[in-house]
Amino acid sequence: MALFFDNITNKAPNSLISVRPSDATQTDMEFAHFMRLAESWLNDASETDRQIFRKCNGTEMEHIALKALKDVAPQTSFNADNIKLVSGLQFPDIQAAGHFGVEVKSTKSDSWTSTGSSIVESTRIPDVSRIYMLFAKLGGKTPEFRCRPYEQCLSNIAVTHAPRYLIDMNLADKGEKNIFEKMSVEYDTFRLLGEKEKINSVRKYYMRANQTKGKYEMPWWMGDTNTEVSSSIMIRFFTDLSLCEKSDITARMFILFPELFGSKQDKYKRAALWMCSRYSVICSNLRDTFSAGGKVDEIGGVVFKKKKPQVLKTLYQNRTLITELLSNPDEALMQDVEDHWGENKSLSLSMSKWLCLMQQTFNENEELKDVDLKKLFDCWNS
Repeated sequence: MALFFDNITNKAPNSLISVRPSDATQTDMEFAHFMRLAESWLNDASETDRQIFRKCNGTEMEHIALKALKDVAPQTSFNADNIKLVSGLQFPDIQAAGHFGVEVKSTKSDSWTSTGSSIVESTRIPDVSRIYMLFAKLGGKTPEFRCRPYEQCLSNIAVTHAPRYLIDMNLADKGEKNIFEKMSVEYDTFRLLGEKEKINSVRKYYMRANQTKGKYEMPWWMGDTNTEVSSSIMIRFFTDLSLCEKSDITARMFILFPELFGSKQDKYKRAALWMCSRYSVICSNLRDTFSAGGKVDEIGGVVFKKKKPQVLKTLYQNRTLITELLSNPDEALMQDVEDHWGENKSLSLSMSKWLCLMQQTFNENEELKDVDLKKLFDCWNS
């Protein structure tokens, strides 16, 4: 695509050939000024010939952005010769004066939102310490351009084939927090984390946020990277699992979700989401797994005065594996306990702690409040 825009030729000394990271904060204002000039250049050019921009694809937009930056560089201390396009190979798309970068995003729609780059930033140029987002909104009456500090326009995280940032160039105008403010972490701190640490930080944020809001949601797209447990690439039905797999999952659900012994109608939701997120396993009727068969008055040699829910018998059938897991928890269980019980409680994971948490739920259920779970386990194991 040929471009015939007039260059802005007001000259200023090109003194900013390269900047050491330690000096970066001293030149942030100069970089902001540089990007404002580029934004104005692009918006003026768009007014001159809208059709050129409407026809742009992503690659062509990167070249136009590069031209804009080089053309306005003489008005700043940036040297046009030190501005280069590196898209497709590295992040961000354009590198300027060694330690500054510009990520170029465009959309054909009349919207200031889009899907951004991977949160991992595995191809990030090591020397780049400051990045601006240059966003091209090519839809609408006239194509428009905005430039913002990169972290200030990242609203959230979503998934295509990997966790990616969501871009919203109106975040500041709407007075809304960016994703790093929501996570209570500085972008410059987050970006320096390793891949596993980044994924786990985001994972924990969404787990906590959903728990705070009382939502039955879990981040299925990013399992715990600190453990060796991996989720199957195939989604399976619980009924199709081996007996060993069923037993292991059921025992873990008993440990993690005391509400399975509660009286609420939605008591199986968290367990069902966890099973799908952790193991890629779904169950069309999880209730039957725990409670099918009605009420019983004898379980494991213990006779009850009043009949008890079948779920108590299912607990009896899984008691040995539950005891083993609590006595010698693996990394996956420790992580799950941290996610669902809270960090402090996971540190004191034990049989007695679990029995205490379970008893609290028993005490709130009219059918189970007369059951002393510790004594029941002692009887079953005698």
